[in-house]
Formats: sequence, C-alpha cells, structure tokens
Amino acid sequence: MRTYFIFMHSPKKFAKAAMWHTGVEPADAVAANWVAAGDPAKQRARAKIAFFFILAFSFAGILYFVRALVPSGTTFGILIWSPRLADALAMWSVGFAGCIALIIIDRSLGDLGLKVGSPKYVILALTLPIVYGVAVYVPVWTFQLGRFAGASMLRAAIVSAVIHSPLHLLAAAGEELGWRGVLVPNLARTADAKYVAFLPGAIWALWHYPDILFFDYNVGTPWPFALIYFSVSLIGQSAFLSRLRLASGSILPAVAFHGVHNSVIWDIFDRVTERSAVTVYISTEFGAGLSVIGAALGYLFWSKVRSLGIENPKG
Repeated sequence: MRTYFIFMHSPKKFAKAAMWHTGVEPADAVAANWVAAGDPAKQRARAKIAFFFILAFSFAGILYFVRALVPSGTTFGILIWSPRLADALAMWSVGFAGCIALIIIDRSLGDLGLKVGSPKYVILALTLPIVYGVAVYVPVWTFQLGRFAGASMLRAAIVSAVIHSPLHLLAAAGEELGWRGVLVPNLARTADAKYVAFLPGAIWALWHYPDILFFDYNVGTPWPFALIYFSVSLIGQSAFLSRLRLASGSILPAVAFHGVHNSVIWDIFDRVTERSAVTVYISTEFGAGLSVIGAALGYLFWSKVRSLGIENPKG
C-alpha cells in the first residue's frame, strides 16, 4: 500500500490531474473549480453522460433479451452463441455506447484518453491485482479454507493466463472505454469528487446485477451475499480507477488493471484453489476477501481526497 500513497500527489498536482480535461490550471487546490457553473462544457458533459447511460442500458437490455430467448450453441454464421460470447458483447456494448455518445455530442473521440501516458501508472495497474490476489488467496490456502492445487497446476495456470491475457485485455477495453473513458472525465466536469470516486462503481455494479440474478454469474453463494460483496469490491476498485484515469489522462492504465485483474483472479488464483464449502465466501470476485481489498482501495482514495481539502471540487 506504500506505493499507493506515493502515487497520491501533492494537492496542486492532484487538482491538476483531476482537471486535465478542462484546460484550467488552479493556483490553489482548495479553492479550485473544475468548471464554471454556466460553462457550456458542463452542459455538454451532462449530455454525453445522459446519452451514454441511455445507450449502455438499452444495449444491455437487448442482450439480456437475446440471452433469455436464444439457446446456447445456436449458430450465427461463423459465431456460436455462448455465455462467453454474450459476456464479450456485453462488455463491448458499454464501449460502443460511450463512443456513440461522444460522436453525437462532440463529433470526436477525444474524451476517451487514448494517449499512452506515464508508464508508472501502467506498471501500478499491472502489478496491483497480483499483489492483492496473493494477499487474499495465500491465507485461504494457509488456513485450509481452500486447498492449493499444487505447483504444477500453478505453472499451467500461469501459462494459460499469459496466453489468454490479450483476450482479457480486449474484453476489458470495451467496458473501460465507457466507464472510465467517457463517464469519469465527464462526471468530473459536473460533479463533486465523492461522485467521481464512487458513482461510476455503483453503476458498474448495478450493470452486472442481471448477470448475478438471472444468468449464473456467481460461484454458489446466496444472491444477497454475492450482490453485497461484489458491489463493495467494484465500488472500491472503481474509485481507484477514477483516480488512475484522471491522474494519467489515459484510459490504458484502467484497461491494464481490469484485464490483469480478470486474468489473474479467474485464470490463476481461482483455478489453483480447490474449494471447500467456505472457500467461495472468502475468495473469488463474490467473496469477502476481494471486497475488503476493494473497500481499502476506495478508502485510501477518498481519505486522500479529503485530506487535500477538495471534497467539493466545484468550489
């Protein structure tokens, strides 16, 4: 966690990072405004958010309707309908919704943050999921809450994760183009810091609820448990990703974090953990372990925002 505190800059640097998209260079971070109340840019930002939400949830509804009616294994040309294909389409529907919203309002995709940015943010994004994966799963193995499947299985899982990591990154890019590419920077133009930190994660979690409730996106825990712990995890992670997006000015660190998280948790740690009755309540994306990690990330982000005195960046 020391890396995270180093990552949080001085008050002036934080304010500049949070305002990279406005063109404003604040002299005093405490009194800084992200945009003036009557600024047309603020109205445009709200319009982009509105179009994004309408399109993203409309696309999600269409896909859920298709999933409910089309049997798995149905062939569409060269594509075979499957849960994996449905998940990929759902993730990219978020990105398409964001891109369409930008084209409608801005006639440009400039908000997406497609520049490379500083390597330090990508390095942080690549390493952090490995660190908290170890922090959650090694105690599970140590205290026999789930059995470690062995070194040979671990080696095979790592090889598989490396091979499939481009697919995880590609799928993650779809979601991140919407949530962090469009929603976060435009929300930062219109809302207090607390909303920029926590609202994207709450919406991100809500977007997954139909999967959990109706399409078996779970590992066997009761649905109230899954919803609560999954939501806490995503809201905390999203606060960190909002910070990462605004500080770097790039979407690439968020894509890296999201893709590596999915690859490390699904393809490595879950795969090498032989479950007992209690394992699913501690590990996996629906367990208490990652929920605690997510809450810690969210708390570190928010406590740093408050300590800098910019809880209300609109002034």
